[in-house]
Amino acid sequence: MDLDAIYASLTAAMRRVEDARGRTDQELAALQAQLALIVDVLVGSGQLGEGHRKLLQRVAKKAAEATRPRVRLRLFIDKYAVQCPDIDCPSLIPLCRARCCSLSFELTSQDLDEGKVRWELEEPYLIRHERDGFCSHLARPEGGCTIYEHRPATCRSFDCREDRRIWLDFEKRIPAP
Repeated sequence: MDLDAIYASLTAAMRRVEDARGRTDQELAALQAQLALIVDVLVGSGQLGEGHRKLLQRVAKKAAEATRPRVRLRLFIDKYAVQCPDIDCPSLIPLCRARCCSLSFELTSQDLDEGKVRWELEEPYLIRHERDGFCSHLARPEGGCTIYEHRPATCRSFDCREDRRIWLDFEKRIPAP
């Protein structure tokens, strides 16, 4: 099985898991509401004290803190409709050294559905970076994007001109250190 097929299969499986997690979250919220009502009734009837309610709240807080972060997806309607800033990136890459390609961001459902954009296996669904810290889709060493036609909405809409991580002064072409 090639790497593209593995990514596609893993993406589909993780999306199914995330959908199931959403349904589970709804069921859990309903159970929490029912438990809160039962505790209210038991405290009101004197069968439990107010201390029991506080204990249950502390236990719930610790459980919530122990929960791992969720898979994140960025929301965009259609990346092909995103307005792109008028920046001549190919002529600037020798100066900025494609610093924007070292930034991390979430992909969208559209990116996953297309199956062209790689993401971090350890942190679904963040754009994938290589050991050098740059996006895995950056053409090395010349720069440019290997998936330009399918690049994420974040890349399409990114305007580096006022971003201090990229430029100290865009007009004077002084890149950030």
